Amino acid sequence: LKERILDRTVAPGQKLNIDAIAREFSVSSTPIREALGRLSAEGLVLFAPFVGFSVAPMPSRAFYRDLFAFRMLIEPWAAGQAARSCSSEAIDRLDSAVAAMREGTLSKTFRTFRGYSEADQAFHEAIFAAARNEAAAQAFAGLCVHLHISRLYMDHDQDTEESLAEHEAILDAIRAGAQDKAADAMARHIQSSQMKLLE
Repeated sequence: LKERILDRTVAPGQKLNIDAIAREFSVSSTPIREALGRLSAEGLVLFAPFVGFSVAPMPSRAFYRDLFAFRMLIEPWAAGQAARSCSSEAIDRLDSAVAAMREGTLSKTFRTFRGYSEADQAFHEAIFAAARNEAAAQAFAGLCVHLHISRLYMDHDQDTEESLAEHEAILDAIRAGAQDKAADAMARHIQSSQMKLLE
């Protein structure tokens, strides 16, 4: 269901009939309801009493601009904090995420870019964990940044090598304990992402 939503096989605003989906997948309605509940929590599905579930509309460009503006406030700070207090365990998590990104790819189908997107998300979450600020980590997790941004990939060709280089620059600065460089590298990464997806 997530794949269909992100690939827009089911269009934004389209109603989701639980019984029809259950028949198609040859399962009971219970796991379908559970899946729709999870997708609702992630912001990909909406639920309305007496109406049911439907695919969430595409966020507006204003939403995405606000999202990137908020990221620009919180993520460079988190990268700087991670560089200041990062442990070997945190570095291992970041290394593993970058290695997984090297094995993935960016494309216009969720099935193809899912591995890259999940590794990218793991990288950013590891930075917040290394920053050791639970409130900030929860705020970032609540944004569902990578799910929202994934909905934009359908319309844009992406350069995996460029994105990897940006993440490696962030990792190198954190590994070196260079707080300002880590913050600057993260800011450049966010600016680059915004330009590629919105400009």
